[in-house]
Amino acid sequence: MSQENVEAVRRLFAAFQSVDVANFERRLDEVREIFDPEVEWVAAPHSLLSSEEYRGYDGVRRFWTQFLSAWDEYGVEVEELIDAGDQVVAVMRLSGRTNELEVDEARSSLLTLRDGRIVRIEPFASKDGALEAAGLRE
Repeated sequence: MSQENVEAVRRLFAAFQSVDVANFERRLDEVREIFDPEVEWVAAPHSLLSSEEYRGYDGVRRFWTQFLSAWDEYGVEVEELIDAGDQVVAVMRLSGRTNELEVDEARSSLLTLRDGRIVRIEPFASKDGALEAAGLRE
């Protein structure tokens, strides 16, 4: 099942490789079946979005609507996917433009899957943070 988990995560990030900020919902709908109905999308701890809970597909949609509202351009490029059984560590490069500020930075996420569907996504500022949370590093 773990290779299937990696492929599900790859498919999710492929949908967000390059996002038309004004029309992202079509991309989100294309990967809807990847999410468990009870999925939890955790916002970065120090972000403006961290004060809310994002649960279920409607929560994922609300997260992305709020998150992308600040961006003029946004995209994600996966650099590495690391199989951790029922979890996948995704190391990626985020790029975009917001208020004439160009952003290009490395980030990571830990995605937890059950029965081939994503049940939790948690962001980390570094690959090491996600690896540690997955139990792959002490």
